Amino acid sequence: MINDILLTGTPVVPDAPRILSAGSLEVIYSAGSLRWVRWKGIEILRGISFLVRTPGWGTPAASISGLKITESHTDFSISYKAHYGTSGKGVSVAICIKGDAVGRLVADATICAEASFKTNRSGFVILHPLDGFAGTRVSVDHYSAPAQDKTISLQISPGQPVMDMRAITHSPVKGLKVETSFAGDIFEMEDQRNWTDASFKTYNRPIDLPYPYVLSPDETIHQSVKVNVHDTGMDILPKPTINLPEIVKQRMPYFALPLDTPADAACALHFAELVKCLAPASLLLRVDLSTTNDEKDYKAITQLMKLTGADLEVQVIFTASNATDLMRELKTLSGLMTSAGISVARVSAFSKIDEQSFQPNEDRPQHPSESTVTDALSLYFPQATKIGGTPAFFTELNRKRLTTSHWDGMTFATSPLVHAADDASVMETLESLSHVLYSANALANGLPISVGPVGIGMRLNPYGSAPVKNDPLAREEMAAHDPRQRGLFAAAWIVGYLTRIAPFSVDRFAFGAPTGPFGLISDKQDYPRPVWDDLGDGELFPLYHVTRWIAAAGGALLLRADTHDDIACLVWKHDGHRSALIANLSKLQRDVPQINLTNPVGVYLDASNLSGMSEDVTPLETGKSLDAYAVLYLREATS
Repeated sequence: MINDILLTGTPVVPDAPRILSAGSLEVIYSAGSLRWVRWKGIEILRGISFLVRTPGWGTPAASISGLKITESHTDFSISYKAHYGTSGKGVSVAICIKGDAVGRLVADATICAEASFKTNRSGFVILHPLDGFAGTRVSVDHYSAPAQDKTISLQISPGQPVMDMRAITHSPVKGLKVETSFAGDIFEMEDQRNWTDASFKTYNRPIDLPYPYVLSPDETIHQSVKVNVHDTGMDILPKPTINLPEIVKQRMPYFALPLDTPADAACALHFAELVKCLAPASLLLRVDLSTTNDEKDYKAITQLMKLTGADLEVQVIFTASNATDLMRELKTLSGLMTSAGISVARVSAFSKIDEQSFQPNEDRPQHPSESTVTDALSLYFPQATKIGGTPAFFTELNRKRLTTSHWDGMTFATSPLVHAADDASVMETLESLSHVLYSANALANGLPISVGPVGIGMRLNPYGSAPVKNDPLAREEMAAHDPRQRGLFAAAWIVGYLTRIAPFSVDRFAFGAPTGPFGLISDKQDYPRPVWDDLGDGELFPLYHVTRWIAAAGGALLLRADTHDDIACLVWKHDGHRSALIANLSKLQRDVPQINLTNPVGVYLDASNLSGMSEDVTPLETGKSLDAYAVLYLREATS
């Protein structure tokens, strides 16, 4: 149990998935869902599941009963009942899935509400993977229009790339066609790369219809998904649709330590020496002007800047709906900072409504224009670099694109928990980051890009009133307190994240926090944290060590950034010496790749050495392997 807690922050261990196959067709069944549907080893679908979305876009877990699985050489079947919501007031769904060696896969659902049940969406969700789908031609059979062929864009769509769907056929590789058809409702497709999901999602009930809607206990609903594989002689494995840029003189991004509120600075000062050792290039301060701002908090920020040597980036969230009120709000904030002796290096300002999500063509409440915001920032923060973009996720940037001529840089954040929270899905979000940065570069039009703050949990929820107050030991979508943030999982995930974005010449990367749910340093919280609560305040989460190494690499010359076989590898050069970060992104043991450093010394971070870990580097053992979510830091020994 302790090992699981050190790996993922929680003793809760998901049920082991089960592999089912019939001839060349293979699926993985896990907790009511199909994952990784493959034909002759080629991934043709990322998943099929039945989901219920609440009015706040929450995704309650299904209670599974009556599970029955049969398997032979020629076919397999899975049947079960899934219940969502409170007993007697929720939704009951009978699901039957069948697959055969011919290449047919069918999922049927019978949906019965036990009482009038409000939902934003209830039905099958089908996921297409990125490789072999993005950038390819597909054939679409529509409900209300003639069939058509179209190309799935490499640029991330802000809306629905395919609508009014009865069926879609794609070709992952030459010689293989996969037809997926739907019945029981009108389906459409969402580009989930917006939220860093590594998939395109097909779902029922078009988004332009009113929601939430009501499932009636007087109506039984039937839905089905049918997949037919047509194999005429397959080609090689699908190639990545977006390759990482060639490594040519890119620099490692600078690290910014997030402060989610001004009061967080005082909390950080309780662990002054530990925070000082992080040596961030910047502090990223979020100031929400809809809340009270205390002068003493800004004095603590001044102390923290002096302690760490960091400059300050400020992200202002204002409430003003017009220019006059905006000027007043920024003038007051500027006065507080001036009185505290704070010099702002970079500044962005966003309306409070920019923390909410809107569809691309949806009307937004009145708020100041970009030019009004930049004029106000120039007046009250004249020396600061002005950053545009969004305080929320890439989705919101993509749906409200900035006018690049107004700004000196662009910023956005991400969270992997919008649609799924299992370990595999969270790690899979790393696959989408090359797509996100590819599209972000197009939106930035040459502006420097800042990414973050990022983390496994959600700091804000554009799709509801707030992040979900989750069971602190559970993996839940849209969660505020994800347990993996304090485990080795987060340390490996951040290395994987940086490996994906560094080749795109990202200027600044912000993640973590001094303390709290995203903290690098443990301090007492109002929710249980097994093991860590017994160790007391001031203990270091695994991500603390990784953060030190990443912060020290800021501005260094990037030499290598790649991910293969669940191993993320970064190599950089600073002051004539090379260093490396290597992370195992899986629970399986992996070999350390060839790095070719001269006289390497390093620190090995895994579940067996966290409690007594030293920052002192030691000579690297030859033939070293990486255990689950382990991280290895290497540098060339100096004379």
